[in-house]
Amino acid sequence: MYVARGNNPVGDDAARDVVAAIELEVAQLLRRAERTSASGSPGTARGGARTGTLDRSGYLLLQTLATHGPQNVNALAARLGLDASTVTRQVVALDRADHVRRVRDPHDGRAVLVEPTPEGLDELARHRATRAALYADVLGGWSRLDRSLLAELLARLNADLDDFRRHRDDG
Repeated sequence: MYVARGNNPVGDDAARDVVAAIELEVAQLLRRAERTSASGSPGTARGGARTGTLDRSGYLLLQTLATHGPQNVNALAARLGLDASTVTRQVVALDRADHVRRVRDPHDGRAVLVEPTPEGLDELARHRATRAALYADVLGGWSRLDRSLLAELLARLNADLDDFRRHRDDG
């Protein structure tokens, strides 16, 4: 599928209205997604009691390690667009839950890498399966084309947000 790209200025009222609508919809999406996962999807029981050990931060960090392999904290921070101190706190929490372990870098014995444990990968797989089932239910009435378009546009939005952050932080 192809989504049109262009440099459409946000100079007129109609364009500003569209951007304002997007901003509001994204804010509502984030709130609703958080509320949905807090009321019966990954890591919670129907009453809100925690049954799993992955929060969103842990999920994304474990997914990054599963996809890209062991990395040091600075590499993880750069890949996730976070501060190294934030990633360190996340690694400590995941280590306590036996989802990751810190090991010496085989190429530089002074450096430490973070790698997922088998238990962490199992929890990630359970978490992803639960999330996939949730979104399959939510999007069940959507056409395959609409689901594909949503996936493509969300990927594009995430990439553009990353690019924006990099340019802002570098400049």
